[in-house]
Amino acid sequence: KPGGFCKRLHMKIEAYLEHGWKVHYIAVEPFPYKHPNLTPHILPTPMSHHDSLLFWIYFFSMAPWFTAWVAYKEKIQLLSIFSLAYASLCIPAKWVTRAPLLTFIRTMKEKKEFSYMQSGIVHRVEGIIAKAGLNLSDSIVVNSKSIQDELMCFTESPEKFEVIHNHIPTVSINQEDIRKKLVRDFGINNNGFIISTSGLLKPSKNISCILKAVAKLENSDIYVLIIGKGPEREALEKLAEDLGLKPNILFSSWCENPPALIAGTDLFVFPSLHEGLSNSVLEALACDIPCLLSDIEGNREILSTPDSFFPPTEPEILAGKIQGLIESPEKYQMLLKTNQMDKERFIFDWKAKIIEKAEEVIEAH
Repeated sequence: KPGGFCKRLHMKIEAYLEHGWKVHYIAVEPFPYKHPNLTPHILPTPMSHHDSLLFWIYFFSMAPWFTAWVAYKEKIQLLSIFSLAYASLCIPAKWVTRAPLLTFIRTMKEKKEFSYMQSGIVHRVEGIIAKAGLNLSDSIVVNSKSIQDELMCFTESPEKFEVIHNHIPTVSINQEDIRKKLVRDFGINNNGFIISTSGLLKPSKNISCILKAVAKLENSDIYVLIIGKGPEREALEKLAEDLGLKPNILFSSWCENPPALIAGTDLFVFPSLHEGLSNSVLEALACDIPCLLSDIEGNREILSTPDSFFPPTEPEILAGKIQGLIESPEKYQMLLKTNQMDKERFIFDWKAKIIEKAEEVIEAH
């Protein structure tokens, strides 16, 4: 499904396959990609919908034993899992194979709003399951220092952790051509100032902050290109209408290659309330346009200059920063230059680092 979690999961699997390893995965339906060395093991389920409380009770009851059977049958040498909750399902598999467990964590779900159906009981159960996964894991890879610091409170084994940041993808696109296409496809004025943002449209992404900020600016040539899909789309459309911004708020739906749109815009704004290390921000940095980010821990690991940040609950401050960049070419270029310097830290071979870590875990066990 769309989103950074599945993107990195896919990249990890690709890394293992490209390294010549055989990969087995447990799921309730096949992944949307195939490879001669990639073997699906589909857990039978009587439920047609996979997003009900009954389904998750069934899944967490059956998946540990199904995983153990597959791991034993296939003589698995490494259990490689995304998320602490899924790591907790590997207890029987570890018993029968003695294989090490390498767990990857992209973001934390400590906030109640992330829990299934907003339930406090479910949230507490999720916490218990996550702590079990944390203690069961032999090694844990996190993508930000802030996530590592949060998890350290729940374990007495700090040596388990390693931070491997997400990397910046290689982007080879013509910004001028993309700009012309955006102007043509969305009916934007040639001299318009285009702000882009990307990601799943859900409350924690706080995209309404951008709309409220733009509403405070007396400039009819400012456009906001929202790249993504999700449950917040309808609410954002209504907000745009209520603020009198409907012609200036542009929705592109989901895009497999966001830089192919972001590169044609003037500014990337990311107002998220909670984040690990955002792929969306890294994709924007790859496009060589300036970025304004919410002042939260995960984002502060990406950019270093204070001018790049704004409080996510104060759209008037974001409005002032946007206005400053429009009015001052010097300020605009300075922000772009500092962002480009930060970008260099995230240019590396992510797949090679993942293989190196996996081999280290296997050899140490």
